[in-house]
Amino acid sequence: MGKRILAVGDVNIDLVFTGLDRIPSAEQEVLAHGLELLVGGQTSTVARTLSRLGLAVSFVGRVGDDEYGRTAVQALQASGVGVSGVVVDPTLPTGTTVVLSTGSERTYITFPGSAARARRADVTAEGLSSADHLHVGSYYLQSALRPELPELFREAGRRGLTTSLDPGWDPSEEWGQDIQAVLPQVDVFLPNEAEAMAITGTKTPEEALEALIGRCRTTVVKMGAAGCIAAGRGGEVCRCPAFRVQVVDVTSAGDIFNAGFLYGFLGGWSLAESLRFACACGAIAVARAGAGGIMSGVQQVKEFLNEHSG
Repeated sequence: MGKRILAVGDVNIDLVFTGLDRIPSAEQEVLAHGLELLVGGQTSTVARTLSRLGLAVSFVGRVGDDEYGRTAVQALQASGVGVSGVVVDPTLPTGTTVVLSTGSERTYITFPGSAARARRADVTAEGLSSADHLHVGSYYLQSALRPELPELFREAGRRGLTTSLDPGWDPSEEWGQDIQAVLPQVDVFLPNEAEAMAITGTKTPEEALEALIGRCRTTVVKMGAAGCIAAGRGGEVCRCPAFRVQVVDVTSAGDIFNAGFLYGFLGGWSLAESLRFACACGAIAVARAGAGGIMSGVQQVKEFLNEHSG
């Protein structure tokens, strides 16, 4: 395809407990049937997936000067992601998230550390000039970058880059409306249904999508087992059902879905084609814990689609 992506945002370590029969309440203890230490973070997972799909990807973000930070950088490199834009910050520990997963349901506890400290100054003019697309993840987590994002997206637009944004969950649950200053500069907005409804103050994913039409160029609302809905340029609305697969963990499925959609978008595919490819990527992802569900490449997705063509 030849597209070059600059991914800016979070990378962290995920401690993923899987196979829980329920999410525990206060003072309760439950047993996990699996435990994995993985490299996660919304932006990192999108970057690694796009690289596995054959695109040239560079990552900009921060890690601590610690073992977790070195593990994170090694995982990016192992997936073929360029890491020259990774800042090793000795003043911060690497961000860490504990994930409790029943398979279909999960909860998170995050120590943000370096994962929330990417800065506009970390994104160089050279980095922007050598990219065709800018992706930013975990908007509400990025406390240092967030105030400067409108200017960064405007500069990307001036340079001819297309852009995408995943808001992520707002840990404060305030859902600050400063995001409205960014959306007009965004080509692809990628919230899940809970995020979309919180941002728009609506009660259904369909209402949220309707409210977001016109605020940015393309909006994709992820709905888990219910699939996804999207609105593209000119008001085109499309729905794609999820594939029926055995679910191990859904933790990183949305991020891997994002990468699948962006792969189609950057390839000039139709909205329907991009959504179906993205849903296949998400379905492959849920078969393994966390970012361990990143596919090996485009061929694996094509084979999955062929197997589920009926």
